[in-house]
Amino acid sequence: RSAAELQEFLIEEATELSGADRVLLVLETATGPHIAGSQLPPAEKAEDLLTAITPWFDDARRTRAVALRHGPDGADAIDQRSCLVAPLVAGHELRGFLYADLEGLYGRFGDTDRDLLAMLAAQAAVALANARVTEGLEARVAERTAQLEQHAGELALINSIQQGLAARL
Repeated sequence: RSAAELQEFLIEEATELSGADRVLLVLETATGPHIAGSQLPPAEKAEDLLTAITPWFDDARRTRAVALRHGPDGADAIDQRSCLVAPLVAGHELRGFLYADLEGLYGRFGDTDRDLLAMLAAQAAVALANARVTEGLEARVAERTAQLEQHAGELALINSIQQGLAARL
């Protein structure tokens, strides 16, 4: 699968496994966090959610651990939102984050959900890293093939010029 297909699959899988209302996949890039995909209620925007949970990503960036939160503090469980933040770590490199949340009215995440999302995030990080390497190799092969075709064309032109000169001589 391509990286884009894996990202889409990851969002679908996280939604199905957890029953989350919201799922957000954010990848680390040289220019900062990039929203790679989301599953949100129709009236919500991924950018707004990212802004709200960025401090949690900062914590996960530092600890490299999956975090489970329930809030707001002091509210009844039915009025709280369960939130999971899982860093995507492949090797020693942080690739991004997977976020999922669930309104208290529909249920509550627990340790089992946290562990399940942690396993999914770990597998996804490796799969995404492998997909990027594969795509990079494929791009290099395509570039080299184009260069070889260009050189072959140049050699064919030189050969035809030489044949023309040889025929005149």
